[in-house]
Amino acid sequence: MNAVRELRLRKGIQQKEVAMAIGVSRPTVSEWEHQKKDPTGDRLRKLAEFFDVTTAMVLGLDPLPIAPPNSITDEDDLELWEAREAARNDPNRRVLFKLARSGTASQVRQMVSLLDAMRATNPEFYEDE
Repeated sequence: MNAVRELRLRKGIQQKEVAMAIGVSRPTVSEWEHQKKDPTGDRLRKLAEFFDVTTAMVLGLDPLPIAPPNSITDEDDLELWEAREAARNDPNRRVLFKLARSGTASQVRQMVSLLDAMRATNPEFYEDE
């Protein structure tokens, strides 16, 4: 499946909602989803920001983040997904997201625990500037 379509479906929105957010027409989004055209420049950056992924992911060059929780049946997999999402969504943990995508469940848990411990002992380091 095309990455733009997959990202849109994961978010549970229609093409027109993506179009409005990016500032393009709905047919343009359809062309991206059917791989008739690729988003470029500012539109590519806006898509990546809107879906909170990299531009390479939007273009299908890098794999998308793990599937959403409703497709996860194993409790350990859900815990791993939540740890990865925490690393991806928290600006203070985002640096770990790339590692979290390819790491084992144990490695991801260790990374998150380590960062939480560091934050607890030195909270001012993590304050927004």
